[in-house]
Amino acid sequence: MKKLVGLFLLLVTGFAWGAEKPNVVFILSDDVGVGDIKSYYPPSKVKTPNIDSLAAQGMRFTQAYAPCSVCSPSRYALLSGFYPSRGPLRDSHINARSPLVFDLDMVTLPSFLKERGYRTAHIGKWHLGYGSESPPNWAGELHPGPNEIGFDYHLGLPTNHNDNFKTYVENDRLLWLKDGITELRTRPKRDQLTKIRYDDEVDSTLTEKAIEFMKENRDQPFFIYLALVATHTHITPHEKFRGTSEIGQLGDYIHELDYHVGQIMAALDELELADDTILIFASDNGAQEDDFTNAGKNLDLRNESHDVAVKARTSKTDARVKYGHRSNGDFRGYKAGNFEGGFRIPYIARWPGKIPAGVESDQIVTLADTLATVAGFLGEELPESVGGDSFDLSPVFLGEEAEGLMPRNVILQAAPGELAFRDGDWKLRFTEAPDWTGEEVKLPEKAYELYNLADDLAEERDLSQEDPERAEAMRSQLLDLLKRGRSR
Repeated sequence: MKKLVGLFLLLVTGFAWGAEKPNVVFILSDDVGVGDIKSYYPPSKVKTPNIDSLAAQGMRFTQAYAPCSVCSPSRYALLSGFYPSRGPLRDSHINARSPLVFDLDMVTLPSFLKERGYRTAHIGKWHLGYGSESPPNWAGELHPGPNEIGFDYHLGLPTNHNDNFKTYVENDRLLWLKDGITELRTRPKRDQLTKIRYDDEVDSTLTEKAIEFMKENRDQPFFIYLALVATHTHITPHEKFRGTSEIGQLGDYIHELDYHVGQIMAALDELELADDTILIFASDNGAQEDDFTNAGKNLDLRNESHDVAVKARTSKTDARVKYGHRSNGDFRGYKAGNFEGGFRIPYIARWPGKIPAGVESDQIVTLADTLATVAGFLGEELPESVGGDSFDLSPVFLGEEAEGLMPRNVILQAAPGELAFRDGDWKLRFTEAPDWTGEEVKLPEKAYELYNLADDLAEERDLSQEDPERAEAMRSQLLDLLKRGRSR
């Protein structure tokens, strides 16, 4: 009898989990623009069948934004629910010497879900700092870090796969560091490691680890933030994808990215978890115009076929110049600027039976909205002090009436400290950086351009002289939002 009662309770709680606590898997790609995804930009020559299938099975947002046009601030916004203009990344980027950027008493997306019974994991690019010192001691325990802000498990690249660390951080320790090393304030040298990380195997390693985490935690709700490194420099696709694209090696890397998204989808199907999982694919900012100066340098490759090291030096330039690829589609600008191309991102969400399939939404959504939206999926509302720039868009995701749900404005920010502001169809783009040095932000006067995105998506016609009253009103509105410290 006790066994029957126990079985009944297990079935009931299992049903309740499936209905009320869906798994959440957020796949964040790197420097991927809307033109890199076929379903977003049909003229593109790239092939992204898995991501396109995800869009066909879920909702594709056509006005999705990264809160910043470089990676670390956008990742901060994703996990905190605050625009980076509120916090430590408002006017700067971080590097491998930086301490953890989060306040430890901050409610984050992983800590919110962990408190509600989720197993949580960050797997992939981190780039949000470790420890409390600058630089941290890489030979010691890297506290505080991802574990202290709510992740049960962390396997991360300190910044990216071009960071020359040649290894990963697992939870609070640098992997593969040889015994006897107790103090290390710089990147480890190869002879200080027992093995090294290969540039052409990073995303396959991360994807396999994410699938392993799913399998280990399939009997309870889980949250996985899978931060893949494609298509950030270095452009080093796995050997099986080399030569598969019509736009050169960048396209090969996009093909690999699509393959790994397909692996996650297939694993959810195999584990019979797809119906109980919210799966989101997005990017951290728009695409980069050309290759970094260190592209293709100091590589460690498992396989060197197809001249991958040589092609890695110019992959993004070759795609644009030789093959006519438009990574940001028809948007003007690129990563690290404050035209639309730096901020517009692909953003696709699937939850079978809950999120309508094959639907496009023109609702403005940012990475910062993830925290409140996930809370909304769980039937909860965030306290006022939590996620101050995160709006609950769960009704939009679920296909419900959303009129008036969210103010149609977005604070946009590009390193170092540049700002642009959107309100409805109107966008105010500043041409000078704000002054963040005092207690209150000071916005430049008259140093801006005004665009109507409804009929000028490429931002070619500056209307600030034709409509100066609107431009000044938007400047005042943005200044008020910045002073308020929140937009929700």
